[in-house]
Amino acid sequence: MHTELWDRIRTGDTLAMKTLYQACYQQLYVYGFKLVADKEKTQDSIHELFCEFWEKRNSLQPVNHVPAYLKVCLRNKLLRQIKQDTLTGSMEDFPEVEGLQEFSYEDLLIANQQAAASRYKLQTGIDRLTPTQREIIKLKFFEGLDYQTIAQNLNLKHRTVYNHVHTAIAQLRGFFNL
Repeated sequence: MHTELWDRIRTGDTLAMKTLYQACYQQLYVYGFKLVADKEKTQDSIHELFCEFWEKRNSLQPVNHVPAYLKVCLRNKLLRQIKQDTLTGSMEDFPEVEGLQEFSYEDLLIANQQAAASRYKLQTGIDRLTPTQREIIKLKFFEGLDYQTIAQNLNLKHRTVYNHVHTAIAQLRGFFNL
């Protein structure tokens, strides 16, 4: 399906572009957010990526695995942006260290330890969920599936999946005391 859409985009089919964008957006967003942890940068990069594809549609090459190709393109785009931000000294993404040009070793060590503690706490919280909640949370937030797809995969009603996610998040918030 994605390969067919890609080929139609190469011929100038705007509906194919819209369909591919909608079909892949959620998965690309989850992937991009894991890389940079910045909602706006991820959203902007995905949008820019598809705009670039449209502008270059006449010179696009055939692609066999479109979702994988899109992820690689998004990753490269985000990495280029991070490199550019670093080279230009942009610190707007780090308001807590405004004016600093480098992080000290101690700052990096503390940040790494805090991230490890948060990951451990999150994993401990997820382990406390029911098996169904764990599976749904994995599918929703780690694999980027939407509620409807999860419901179909697990033979549950859409509302049931939504309720499980809501309950699981409430339990995790309670665990984190948020």
